[in-house]
Amino acid sequence: MRINRRSLRVRVCILYILLTVTTMLGLGGFSYWYLNRTLASSRQRTMEAREDRLIRFVNQWPASGAEVLLVQKLQQLTLAIAATDIIQVYDMNGKIIYSSPGPKDLKVPLPDKNCTLRCYGLIRQDGHMIRTLDHIVTLEGKPYHLSLSGKIDEHFEVLNAVRNSYLIVCPLLLLLSIGGGFVLSGRALEPVNRMTAEAQNIGIQELKRRIPVPNTGDELEVLAISWNQLLGRLEIAVERLTQFTSDISHDLSTTITIMMTTAGLALSRDRSSEEYRTALHNINIECEATAVLLDTLLAIARADLVHQKIEWKAINLTELIIEVARQFEPRALIKGQTIQLQVEDGISTTGDLSLLRRMVSILLDNAIKYTPEAGSITVSLFKTEGLFELRVSDTGIGIPEHALPRIFDRFYRVDRSRAENGESNGLGLAIAKWVVEAHRSKIDVISTLGQGSTFAVLIPQTVHVKSSDSAYAPLSL
Repeated sequence: MRINRRSLRVRVCILYILLTVTTMLGLGGFSYWYLNRTLASSRQRTMEAREDRLIRFVNQWPASGAEVLLVQKLQQLTLAIAATDIIQVYDMNGKIIYSSPGPKDLKVPLPDKNCTLRCYGLIRQDGHMIRTLDHIVTLEGKPYHLSLSGKIDEHFEVLNAVRNSYLIVCPLLLLLSIGGGFVLSGRALEPVNRMTAEAQNIGIQELKRRIPVPNTGDELEVLAISWNQLLGRLEIAVERLTQFTSDISHDLSTTITIMMTTAGLALSRDRSSEEYRTALHNINIECEATAVLLDTLLAIARADLVHQKIEWKAINLTELIIEVARQFEPRALIKGQTIQLQVEDGISTTGDLSLLRRMVSILLDNAIKYTPEAGSITVSLFKTEGLFELRVSDTGIGIPEHALPRIFDRFYRVDRSRAENGESNGLGLAIAKWVVEAHRSKIDVISTLGQGSTFAVLIPQTVHVKSSDSAYAPLSL
């Protein structure tokens, strides 16, 4: 099996090995240090106890008629204690007064330091490790330099045994950690591998499939759920795009068929100039419809750019809305509709004139499309709480409540009846929202089915534009 050194499994295994090695080294070092410290403390306490015993023995010697010399007292004490330690007593001039008959190879020299307080030492002599205690004590009312010393080779034998056992066991544990780390990391990442394999098998035609969600309650479960949510969003987007493509193809095909049929009939025989004019007029109408459709497609394509240039300029909103409303008056008159303007004078803001004109045009176009004959459309603009509010209200067919959350989604159509007569391609309101958000504004809709709709756009009175404000987020699917 080929191992990828950059794979997550290898990296997890390496981290596991490093953690194991660090733990073993730390535990071994601490154990060695703690055991050495404990043995040393135990030996020091033993020597302190013997020093206290010696002082009490000498200073509390039973009083009698015969005078007992210090050396004799020390000799008597030596007979009662273990011969593993040596006792040496010096006067303050460094002259030895007494040396116990301990091991002959254990002769520790007097330390060259003041030991008013207990002085502990560790020296090596003839291959032996020796622990020493030196202290200036008072014996029979006089100061003496007392030196206790003893071999502690057994202590270091214990320490060496512990060290050697670690040197033997650690490599074995390291090998086990390498194998165990590789196996455990493989098992831990097995759900990821299954999800990866499943994701690789999901194509554009299989977006209904989902990744299996492990019931583990950990990050892998969250990852699987997130993947499935992403697949759900992609499925919806692809369905909308497929439907949109189908609708657009149908619209274009219908338009081209009409133009080809009209032109073919006009050319099939000689006709009067009036008949040619009628044919060309019909072709012109279809060309205009196609141009509008293509213009909308180009607008939505520009909205998909990550960086879209906005020409920030001072704009008189009052004049802009009046101008757009007048442009739509002929269309409204054809359907017997009225457009009422309730616009305050002198309202200005900062923005892109062409984009704002497109946004207002989309709202008015929708109002005229979905308002029956003899209906009315009201366009109002006024100031409110630091904002400019633009409202486009109609007495049209309204929007079902279930469709309101998705009305601004790209390619979304409330029902098929709107598509059948070519009234909607599902892009207008998406573009309107895109323009509104690009101008730091908000758009909302209130609608009652069968009574009409009101689109409200809240525009800041002051927009602070920076030099970098030539880019904004694209429309999302």
